[in-house]
Amino acid sequence: MATRGLNIDLQGCLDGDQGAWDAFVTASRPVLYAAIRRVIGPKPRHDVPDIEDLLQDAMMRLIRNDAHLLRSFDPSRASLVTFLTLVARSTTIDRLRRKTMPTTDTQDFDQAQEEEPPSPEIPSIPRELLTGRQQAVLHLLYDRDQTVAAASSILGITQQSVRSTRHKAIVRLRAHFASIEEGDTTSSDAVEQEGTGI
Repeated sequence: MATRGLNIDLQGCLDGDQGAWDAFVTASRPVLYAAIRRVIGPKPRHDVPDIEDLLQDAMMRLIRNDAHLLRSFDPSRASLVTFLTLVARSTTIDRLRRKTMPTTDTQDFDQAQEEEPPSPEIPSIPRELLTGRQQAVLHLLYDRDQTVAAASSILGITQQSVRSTRHKAIVRLRAHFASIEEGDTTSSDAVEQEGTGI
């Protein structure tokens, strides 16, 4: 397959003909070089990779995955020069974006994790504080991340009953932990006696 703009046997390249491949590399190099140079500018900069590296990236992109990109070239849509220019430009832009993206040193991250204060200890809840249904509802909603509808289906009760049971359990827990903070155990006893039927 001869191509517009460049005298290259592209089918020979794809079939593995070394002579055709050498001719392709020789003919495409100036096109790729010019496209890359237009993206990075005429003067070398310290933040831009070497142009030879960018050329190699563009060529690797063309032949990666059994030359998938090169095989996708359609001479009815564009000339080979246009195709190669687009590949070189996009490859260069991608590489420049990767180069300028901020990175975090993982060692700093590991040290930051080690320096985190330990999480507060979760106080234990006396088993007799909540009814069996309240425990089951809280377990489904918070430990197993079930929805109210799913919890109601699992327990065989209405969604309103699930919401009501959750509310009553939270009221009991708040009263219990408030009494612990105050050093008073009588309020948790009163809560236990108040609603044991749920």
